[in-house]
Amino acid sequence: MIALFSKPIARLILAVILIVAVLGTAYLGFREIRGMVDDAVELKGNERDAYWTAKIEKANAETNKRAADQAAAVVKIQAVMAEQSRSDQQSLADLRAKNAQLPKGDGKGGSCGLSGDRVGLLPD
Repeated sequence: MIALFSKPIARLILAVILIVAVLGTAYLGFREIRGMVDDAVELKGNERDAYWTAKIEKANAETNKRAADQAAAVVKIQAVMAEQSRSDQQSLADLRAKNAQLPKGDGKGGSCGLSGDRVGLLPD
C-alpha cells in the first residue's frame, strides 16, 4: 500500500519541485531582463541629457560670441564718436578764436554791429 501512495506522492513532489524550479528560473530571468531594460533606459536618458547639454552649451557659446562682437562694435563706435566730438570741439574752439579776432565796432557808432564775416563764424 505504501508503494501505491509513494509513487503518486513522489510524482507530486517531483512536479511541485519542478514547477518551483521553473517559476524560480522564470522569476530570475524576468528580473534580469527588467534590470537590463532599466539600464538601457538610464543609458538612453544619460545620452539625451548629454546631447541637450551640448546643444545648450553650443547655443550659449554662440550667444556669448555675439555679445562680445556687439561689445567690440560698441567700443569701436564710442571711439569714433569720441574722436568726432573732439574734432567738433576743436572746430568750435577755432571758430571762436577766429570770431574773437574779427574787428569789433569802435564804440562811437562807427562800424557797430555784426559784419557778414562775423555772422558766418558764429556757431550759435
